[in-house]
Formats: sequence, structure tokens, C-alpha cells
Amino acid sequence: MITVKMTYKLRWLLVLCCLFGITQGIGQSKEELQQHSDSLYTQLKQIEGEEERAEALLDLSLFWSDYDVDNALHYIDEAKALLGGKGETSYYRGLFAYSRGSAYFDADLPKAKKAYMEAVRYLEKAAPEKQDKALRYSIRSWASYGSLLQRENRANEFVEILLNKVIPLAEQTGDSTLLGSNYQNLAINLMNKEEYEKADQYFQKALSFLEGRPEAAKFRLELFVNWAQNALFVKDYPRTKAILDSAFVVVKNHPHLYYVPMYHSVSGSYNVAIGNYEDAYRHFEKGLIAAKSQVNEDMEASILFEQFSVYESNGRYKEALESLRKVLHYVQKRSSLKNKKMVYQNLASVTTKLGRYQEAIEWYEAYNAVSDSLYKDESKNEILELEIKYHTARQEQELLKIKNENQEQELSLQKVRTIAIVFASAFILLVVVGLAWYRAQKSKRILLEQKELLLEQELKNHRQQEKLSLYNAMLQGEERERTRMARDLHDGLGGMLANVKMKLSAVTNDIDEHENDTTSAADLHIIINQLDKSVNELRRVARNLMPESLLYMGLEAALGDLCKGMTHPGMAVDFQSSGLHRDYTQPFMITVYRVVQELLANALKHSEATQVWVQCSEENGELRISVEDNGKGFDQKKMFASGKEGIGLSNIRNRIALLNGCLEVDTTVGKGSSFHILIKTDG
Repeated sequence: MITVKMTYKLRWLLVLCCLFGITQGIGQSKEELQQHSDSLYTQLKQIEGEEERAEALLDLSLFWSDYDVDNALHYIDEAKALLGGKGETSYYRGLFAYSRGSAYFDADLPKAKKAYMEAVRYLEKAAPEKQDKALRYSIRSWASYGSLLQRENRANEFVEILLNKVIPLAEQTGDSTLLGSNYQNLAINLMNKEEYEKADQYFQKALSFLEGRPEAAKFRLELFVNWAQNALFVKDYPRTKAILDSAFVVVKNHPHLYYVPMYHSVSGSYNVAIGNYEDAYRHFEKGLIAAKSQVNEDMEASILFEQFSVYESNGRYKEALESLRKVLHYVQKRSSLKNKKMVYQNLASVTTKLGRYQEAIEWYEAYNAVSDSLYKDESKNEILELEIKYHTARQEQELLKIKNENQEQELSLQKVRTIAIVFASAFILLVVVGLAWYRAQKSKRILLEQKELLLEQELKNHRQQEKLSLYNAMLQGEERERTRMARDLHDGLGGMLANVKMKLSAVTNDIDEHENDTTSAADLHIIINQLDKSVNELRRVARNLMPESLLYMGLEAALGDLCKGMTHPGMAVDFQSSGLHRDYTQPFMITVYRVVQELLANALKHSEATQVWVQCSEENGELRISVEDNGKGFDQKKMFASGKEGIGLSNIRNRIALLNGCLEVDTTVGKGSSFHILIKTDG
């Protein structure tokens, strides 16, 4: 029973660690950070080479990215100014973009993602002498981009990036330590997804690269600790012990590594799982000492919380309360209400078990202050019950005191106690009935409001569907008319023009052979050439009305032809596709084609762009289309406020709505425009 409970506690500990956000240097004040930064800045000024000093400034920017976005961006600008013209090379533009992504990592997720992808594009074009460094920064950029996707609950995409981008690039470096650390990252992600068997395989693969390398000690310790956690999750205790024994060898030789506190934490959890509590307590104490020496307050808090869990499970409530109060010290310094709520609730529970009802009431009140409104009524009931227990216990103590002082008043005091209990019971009954009535009335009111909202939404959807149906009919009619016109132009007028050309050619031949009238022949040749141009123009118009490649070769080929056709000396259009099928319905392909055609036409007419990127891919039943340009952009908010959205953009939105898709527009004046479309192809 205890083993099952402690496994649950271990999972809670991992959640607590994530909420605290274990990072080095978290205990440093702003003044200490500034002093450390100033010291680094003084040292880098002594570097002689401009490029070496610029890269040192970018390293300083990375240092500040964990604490202050403005400072991080300032050092990027200083590095740019120092390099001058050299900063315009692909390598340094990639480094600047990577550093911006790191600065925005916690502050602005969309900007960070965009910066990391920009870094990858530039670093791929780095000069040969910078290829090795560029490759390593590309690895960092992809890994950081994947971490941001994981924050958006897109863990599967992060795993794909590690497998298809990060690890292949790491293999190109030939760096075993880098390969091992990234295989470990992959294993940790699989473990977080509860795919423990796959995670175990990649932990073993990571070890094959890190084993026997003295410089990789810290990576091996991190590997062993996470691997042991994975084995602990599946309750493979012999394997957990073997892995922890390997970790102990590293800890013994390197007692000051950052992962030492975590090693003791996992070792403590393992000993709890097998019922060896004394060894568990010893590991927890060692972990606390190591965390304090590293000024790692969040790790201290997580170990203390696990220590509390073990004490509580074994009925040692006084020690549990002492550990939990130490956790409270860290929690109150943080802004996380979720952690405070959890700690307050456990404090109330432990003090109740110790019979400290007044203190328990105070903790329940603190817990209630940070709870959601859904739980307030239940909390009030718990507080009320504790108040009754407190008053009842207090009355019992007073009655016992009076009984000791005067035995003759025992009967009278017993009557008072009975009356108090009856009064308290009646009070509780009234409160319960009142709360039940209040909840019933509230539920009825909420149900009525929900019904009204549903009816209103259903009416709104019905109206929207009518509009979309009308627009769909218009579009279908327009496409049928385009198809008819294209067929008529191609088969009718095109054939007639071709026939005229053939007859004129025959007349020219007769003139050349019999009359030798060079002037007439030359005029006829001019007419034939003009007729050729007319036929070509006719074919171009027919193709625009209904592209043949869309009908016979599919969406991917048609979009490729469209992008090639839109490319001209003033604007290059780059098309990339992945995973597109050839079995889409014709209305679906036409709608998608017209949307991309309209976006490219807008870019050509209005954006003044020199480069346009078109990306189209399908995965897991979702078609994603992105059209980005480096043009002048536009003020989207101002355009919406004035109600002057262009007809082209309105048509695009309506076409996408017909496919139950969504459009996201990201644009800033002077910084280009990005249009992102998501359509579910499986309905």
C-alpha cells in the first residue's frame, strides 16, 4: 500500500519541480547578477579580435536571456555595432537571430519561434570556414524551437525534430558527447509522454556515446538520474538500483556536479518504493545539503516536499509538518498560486491530524483564499467542521477542568455539553440544507443561461452556414463558368486561330513557290507571328481560368507551377511542400489553389516584396499553408478598426471558411507579412 502511494508522491514531486522551474543561480539577487555581468563585460573588453569580442558579447546576451530581455537585446545590438559590415554575413545574421530567440524564449513565444527558424535559414548558408560553428548553432536553434513546441503541448513534433533535425546534425559534427546528450533529450521527452520502453532504448543509446569519456561526466550523471526515474516509473526496482549504482560512481568522483541533488532525490524515492525509509531519509538530507551548496532553492523545496510525503505516509506528522513549513518558506517567495494552494492544503491536513485545530483553520482559510470559486463552498464546510471540532474540544477541556475542580458539578456540565452538541448538529444541518438549496438554485440559473447561449450560438451558426452556402454556390458557379470559358477558348477560338494560321502558312508557301512576291510573303509572315502570339496569350488565359496541372497532376504540381509563374526579376517565389496527396477532391484543390493565387497576387501588387516563401504540408489530417514575404507589411489593427479590409483578403477568409479552416495573419509595418492557414483534410 505504501509503495503505490509513494509512486504517486513521486509523480507529484516531478510536477512540483516543473512548477518551481529548477534553474541555477535562482537565488542570486539583481545586484549580484549585475555585478557578475559587469565582471564578464570587463573581461571581454580585453579580447583583441573583433569577431571574438562580438561572440563574447553574444554569450553575455545569452546569460541575460534568463533574467532580463532588454539587457539581452542590448548586448546583441552592441555586437552588431562592433562587427559593422561583417555582421551582414549569413553566419553572424544566424547568430544574431539565435540570440534574439533566446532573449524572447520566456517573454514572447511567437517571436522566439520565428527567430530560431530565421537562424536556421541563415546558418545553413554560412561560409565554409564557419560551417562547424554554424552547425552547432543550428542544433541549438532546432532544439530550442522544439522546446517551444513542447510548451504548446506539441510534444510529438518536438520528438520529430529531435529525430529528423537535431540528431542528424549532431552526427555530422562527429561529437559523441553532443550526440549522447541529444539522445538523452529524446529519451526524456519519450519518458514525459509515458513511453517508457522507447525511452529506455534511447537512454541506452545515449550511454553508448557518453561512456568512457571523462569530459562527459556531467552528462552521464544527468543520464543515469533520468534513466533511473524512467525505471522507477515502471517499478523495475532491480534496474533502478543498477542505474543508481552507476550514478553513484560519478557522484563519488564529481561531488559538486549540478545534478547531485537530483541524484539523491531519486535515490530517496527508490528507497521509499522498496520500503527502506532510513536510507531514503539519509539521501534526502544529502540532497538538501548539496542543493544548499549550489544555492538551488527550488531543488531544496522539491526534496523537502518529498521528505514531507514520506513522513506523512509513515504517520510521522511532526516531522512532516517541520519539512512542509520549510517548503512554505520557498513557496511564499514565489508567485505560483497553485503551489501555495497545494502546500496550504497539506499544512491544514497535517495540523488537523496533530489535533491543532485552530492552526488548521488558519491554513484552510489561506487555502480557501487561493482556491477557485468551484471549491469555495466545500472549503467553507471544512472550515465550519473544524470550528465545531475546535469549540467542542475546547468545551471538553473546560468541562474536564471543572470536573477535576468540583466533582459535584459533573451532571450539570454533561447537560451543557449535550446542549452544545445538539446546537452544533442543528447548526450544521441548517448550513447543509441552506447550501444544498443555494447550489440547486445556482445550477438552475446556470442551466438556463447555458440554454440561452446554446440557442443564440445555434442561430448564429445557422446564419453563418447560410452565408457560407450562398458564397459556396457563387464560387462553384464562378469556377464552372471559368472552366466553360477556358474550354471554349481552348477548344473553340483556339482551334479556329490555329486553323487560320495553317491556311495563312499554306498561302505563304504558294506565294514563295509561284509568285516570288517577297513583300506579300513577308507581310503574311508578320501576320502569322502575331497570330502565334495571340494563340499563346489565349492558352495563358485559359490556363489561368482553369490550370491543366491542377486537373491532371494534382495540387502540389499546380502550386509549384503557380509559384514559378509568379516569379519575376523583381520578386522571387520559393515553394516547398511536404506530404501532399493527389486524391483531394477537385473543389478542395481549386479552393486551395485560388487562396494561394490570391495571396501571391496581393504580395505582387501591394507588398513591394523581393522574396516570398510558400510552404504547404499535410500531417495527421491537417493541411498547413504558409505564405510569407519580406515586404512593407501593413497595420492590421488600423485596417480592421476602419472596416477597410480588402476584397482579396475577404475572399480568402470566405474560401478558407468553406473548408472549415482558419487563417492567422502576422504582419507589422516595415517587417513583412505572414499568412498561416490550417485546414483539416479529414473533415
